[in-house]
Amino acid sequence: MQEDEESPASLSPSPAGAPDVDAKSAILLAIKNAFTLGGALMATGVIALAMRVFVLPRALGPEQFGTLSWADAFTTTLFVLLGLGMEQYIRKEVAVRPELASEFYGGGVLVRVAMTLGLMAVIAAVLHFKHASPDVTLTVFLFALTQFAVTANGTLGAMLHAKGRVRGMSTLSVITKVVWAGGVLWAIAADTGHLWAFGASYLASEAIEVVALTWLARSHLGLAFRVDMPATKRMLVSSLPYYVAAIAMVAYGKLDVTLLEFTVGSKEVGLYGAASQLANLTLLITPIIGWVLVPMLARAVHRSREELYEHVCRSMELILTIAIPASLLINLGAEVWIHIAFGAAYSAAATALRVQSTMFVLTYVAIIYATTLVMLERAWTLTWISVGGLVVNAGLNLLFVRYSVALLGEGGGGTGCAAAMLGTEIFVTACMAVAIGRGAFDRRGMSTVARSVAVYGVVVGAHILLRPIGPARLAVDGVLYVVLAVVVGALRPREMLSTVREALRRKSEGS
Repeated sequence: MQEDEESPASLSPSPAGAPDVDAKSAILLAIKNAFTLGGALMATGVIALAMRVFVLPRALGPEQFGTLSWADAFTTTLFVLLGLGMEQYIRKEVAVRPELASEFYGGGVLVRVAMTLGLMAVIAAVLHFKHASPDVTLTVFLFALTQFAVTANGTLGAMLHAKGRVRGMSTLSVITKVVWAGGVLWAIAADTGHLWAFGASYLASEAIEVVALTWLARSHLGLAFRVDMPATKRMLVSSLPYYVAAIAMVAYGKLDVTLLEFTVGSKEVGLYGAASQLANLTLLITPIIGWVLVPMLARAVHRSREELYEHVCRSMELILTIAIPASLLINLGAEVWIHIAFGAAYSAAATALRVQSTMFVLTYVAIIYATTLVMLERAWTLTWISVGGLVVNAGLNLLFVRYSVALLGEGGGGTGCAAAMLGTEIFVTACMAVAIGRGAFDRRGMSTVARSVAVYGVVVGAHILLRPIGPARLAVDGVLYVVLAVVVGALRPREMLSTVREALRRKSEGS
């Protein structure tokens, strides 16, 4: 491992101590793709932010927004079964052998279609038990079909990411997000009082994406729909640990909303959903981790384990440099952001937002550690940690939700769910760090995080002292954090700019 004086231009040392040209090129290629994807991510993020944060909650109110959030969470939880672990398998294997994609793709689609029919029957039974209205029933089924399309898009997108072909995807993501937003705005303007129109707009955007990504995959990878069941079986067996881990991760990420709906009601789900939408702003760069970092790490581990650990440590340092201040500003301004985004009707969601914004810093760490375990061929370790996280999450939700409602009143259910997720992330992250060992961090990374946390504490203290000036203190908080972070070395602008400039230069040269 290199010490603090190492610059980003030499993140991956060769055995002789000189920069490894291939490793450096891999980092710069990853950053170049991150810029390409990041532009689209910013555009789609703005659209999603406007619709999910500023439009939908206000237009629907806590009750209907809660029902829509439950339909999304419920179908997402069920349809995680369709993943089959295929995306992680693709990012790990197709990044090295692109021709492998056609061997299992057709068989995988057939398996997913059969599973979808079974899941639709389960959904019908749950809706009957819940005595759902026809509008809610149609909405849930539309969300279910959308989840099938989302899963298909995830697979096709993973293939293109593994191949490094992201430009067409970037344009497509913006187009489909515009289609979705247009449908949502039409549904609001029509004022029919029905939720199914929102589900229909979501389905339309994802269906368009399925068609376009299929064409792109055929163009760039020569993807063919070929049913080869022995190859499909090999993929399913190899993907099993990723599959079980994904089920556990998505389940405990969405289980809280389902439990909240059945134990407290739609309004609490709406309040919690509003807090989640704002807190999710701190996770905007997570797609880039999967799209760019995973293929880069897959190639790095083929060269050496030391290079893998070096990439992991530097990536962790960079991501936390962004995530920690983002979490801080959302945490300190929770009441203000809730009021600006949703209005007074959602004011009870502020406490849940504060807890969630803290939790998502750990989420970034967990994502990178999970990827590292996969690269180290320890997928089953990741699986059992994820299953353990699911058990912990369910137990904490059952423990916290009713107690929080009794203690805090309105909004307490969401706060209990957020606290349960925070406890789960602490458990999962700690287990992963222990499993990876010393390769999970180095002296430089630990020093940077420690300095960031110290600055975080100082800014919180200043925020409390500046209470008399009201919301204006948030601007002071932001400036104070940046200044202190640069002074103590938690932020290294010169190194970051140097790496970015080099990546932009490579991009302009077409390398």
